[in-house]
Amino acid sequence: ASSGAREGTATRTPLSRRVLTPIALVWLIGGVVYAALLIIVPRTVWHVAGLSLLNRIGLACYSQIAALPATALIALCVSPSWPRAGFPRPAARVRETAALAAAFLTLCFQFASWAEFYSTGGFANWESWLLTASNPMLLLAHVMAEEPLLFLIVPLVSLAMLLLYRWTLRKAVEWPAGRARAVVRFAGVALAAVVLTALSADVSTRRSTPPESRNAASEGSVRALFVSSARERSGAWARLLGDLRDGVLRAGTTIDRWTRTTPQGATVLGAGEYAAGANRTQLHHWNVVVVLFESLRADELTALGSRRVVMPALERLAAEGTLYARAYSPAAQSDFATTAVLASQYPLRGASFHPFPRVLKYPRVLPWDVLQPLGWRTAVFSSQNEEWAGMINFLRTDALEHVLHSETYSGPTYLPANDRGFRAWATRFRRAGKIDDRSTIDEAISWLDSIPASSPFVAYVNLQSSHTPYQQPSGVPPKFGSGRVSFPILFDAYPPDSAPAVRDLYDNSLAYADDQFARLRAALERSGRWDSTVVVAMGDHGEAFFEHGFAAHGSELFAEVLHVPLVIRLPGQAAARDTLGALTLDAMPTVLAAMRLPPHPAFQGIDLRGAQARTHRPLFGVSQTPLADQIAIRQDGWSLIYTLQDDGIRLYDLTHDPRELCNVSDANPVARDALTETLLTWYASQVNYYTAALIAPPHHYAPPAPTPRRLVAPRIPCR
Repeated sequence: ASSGAREGTATRTPLSRRVLTPIALVWLIGGVVYAALLIIVPRTVWHVAGLSLLNRIGLACYSQIAALPATALIALCVSPSWPRAGFPRPAARVRETAALAAAFLTLCFQFASWAEFYSTGGFANWESWLLTASNPMLLLAHVMAEEPLLFLIVPLVSLAMLLLYRWTLRKAVEWPAGRARAVVRFAGVALAAVVLTALSADVSTRRSTPPESRNAASEGSVRALFVSSARERSGAWARLLGDLRDGVLRAGTTIDRWTRTTPQGATVLGAGEYAAGANRTQLHHWNVVVVLFESLRADELTALGSRRVVMPALERLAAEGTLYARAYSPAAQSDFATTAVLASQYPLRGASFHPFPRVLKYPRVLPWDVLQPLGWRTAVFSSQNEEWAGMINFLRTDALEHVLHSETYSGPTYLPANDRGFRAWATRFRRAGKIDDRSTIDEAISWLDSIPASSPFVAYVNLQSSHTPYQQPSGVPPKFGSGRVSFPILFDAYPPDSAPAVRDLYDNSLAYADDQFARLRAALERSGRWDSTVVVAMGDHGEAFFEHGFAAHGSELFAEVLHVPLVIRLPGQAAARDTLGALTLDAMPTVLAAMRLPPHPAFQGIDLRGAQARTHRPLFGVSQTPLADQIAIRQDGWSLIYTLQDDGIRLYDLTHDPRELCNVSDANPVARDALTETLLTWYASQVNYYTAALIAPPHHYAPPAPTPRRLVAPRIPCR
């Protein structure tokens, strides 16, 4: 009877009270929680050193404004009167349950986005949604492996907030009308104050001047820092609002003006055309092994700056083959970087991130597609789960005979020592994401032993020990440091002043991967195949340790993330050191040319043995992740990073500033404008080609990069 009375009261309650009072209460309570999160969680707007107190308070107010639509949705769903009003009892209960479920999911997204920020430094955005949608179970496994407590905390906190809102609004139903009106008035005054404070902060930054110091910590103007912080550090809903704003305002910006014309690539070859054009009598029937080490930055080799020997097997290979001292990855993330190496194609395929679909509508040619028709055996051995971002869809073609990755591996998968119950779940559903690199090499050696010694082969090997959080299997003693730290490593979320200790963990993980690489080499030597085997070894991308305020990878396009070791060892070749610029996607064209195969028209990379084509060649890079949306170019001693959300440009003079600490964009307009033109021309040709491929299968391969030309510009040093 009491419940029925409440329902009857709810029905007679004025619409304004049923709407405004719940929204006011939820917004006020949520505002307190949001303010606490902004203060407690590191790296939010409250902790941005380059902003004044007014700016930080203004951005905190902006976060409350951005949360208003979600607040209204949650309030109306949680309200005990609104979901049932005007409905018969059974239908009202169904609608109430659905409304509560919608509110709970909204809260889960909000706090999951905060958990992502705590772990990675970035709130969930459009790229996050696409990555999640491409393989939600694999992402769930990744979260549980990295930090399972966050996986448990998010739904618990969401449920607690839901219950708090529900209890408060149930009490509010019994309030006298005067108290309800007072709450609404107070919320209105608070909202007006929040809006005025946010506007005041915005106006103050518009009047600001660029700071005299232009280093990695405070680049550009206070206005630029304010705008980027509003989008990237002001909360879950502010990030989504920023993405929406960027999408609406992108038309007519600098980037849009370059997306109108596209050069044409070579005509797509039919099945067997390339093999038919190869001179088989002159062809070197060498085996080809491509080894990618996860997150291997250049200065892990002594020849490239390391003060200690971390990877002796790779050091030995570098002393026997050609070491490319200025090699760069074309991407800051593994799904782009690894596939770029194998296909020799730039990984930029759209204006925003998209996982590889089940059916690719554009052509790509992988090493096994070239060599299998000529008699080569083919295989992939990867310690990671190639379902991540749909990479398996890119790798698997009719020419690939054997594939091993964590989802097809029949043995035990590698799990963190502190798995907190994750082991049983991962074993049951086969979503662990990593194989012990030792097991991966065991499988590769077994496969090599199973094929005739007279059969040439091409094998791609991906070793994953060195992925964050840099854990080794139990029982492996550390070679550097203690082998442990007193804090969790959540991708790039750990104390910056502890980076040296984390670097020891990283080096230990690389040393372990190197030990497995040494075992692969020993197996090739025992079988008599080593002298007829091409070995390509490299990092897929680098790894940051707070050189520019962030750690790990998948973020901004600085050298520590893109500069990698690249070693190509050819049978009978003398050792050499190459100091011209190179991209890792040049590896396969170089190897195939050395084997006396003609250049494949699908490749965008070049034969690195041709010095003339490389002298002034621009090197392009891309980062399309929840942490960054950037493109970059390196040419003739300059490095330019272009942020796509706001057309932000940072220019570094590598001749005088190899660590990329001083933004000299304003002081060097000639170099800035020339590099920007080349970079955006490349961007437009890539995006246009792949956008058109979504409509109809292309008859041409991806277009070539802009023609290299010497950049002549004065160099005004940093002030």
